[in-house]
Amino acid sequence: MLSTVVTGFGGHAIALGIAGVGSAIGTGIAAMGALGLWKQAIKEKKKLPSLALAMVGMPLSQVIYGMIFMNSMIGANLSPDSYTNQIIWAFFIGIAIAASAIMQGKVGAAACANLAVDAKQGSGMYIAAMGIIETVALLAMVFGMGGIPGA
Repeated sequence: MLSTVVTGFGGHAIALGIAGVGSAIGTGIAAMGALGLWKQAIKEKKKLPSLALAMVGMPLSQVIYGMIFMNSMIGANLSPDSYTNQIIWAFFIGIAIAASAIMQGKVGAAACANLAVDAKQGSGMYIAAMGIIETVALLAMVFGMGGIPGA
């Protein structure tokens, strides 16, 4: 008699995948803003503001949050009876994390536009605003992990 036992997988990779898509979109949006800033700096024969790279890179962390959440679901080794619930849970946590990355990218692009006006003023505020948006992803991950039975 042949038997197969499947444990611990209920589509948790959905959270990682969706978070990764959000990070890709967010970094792409911020990169477009950075390129516009650098084009303006080149045109005006000014130094290229390197802070724009931080704006481009900030939405990358959300994919890490998706991975941490995924690993928590794997570690919980939940029953196959809960696969549908796991898929729904992972989907919505992934969406929340992705939304944070996308909005961070949009704010990063706007910050780059402001840096084109004045590269020395407002930098700390831009980073702080992006950090607040980052907090949404962190909270979604942490609260999402808190809702995993036995994790």
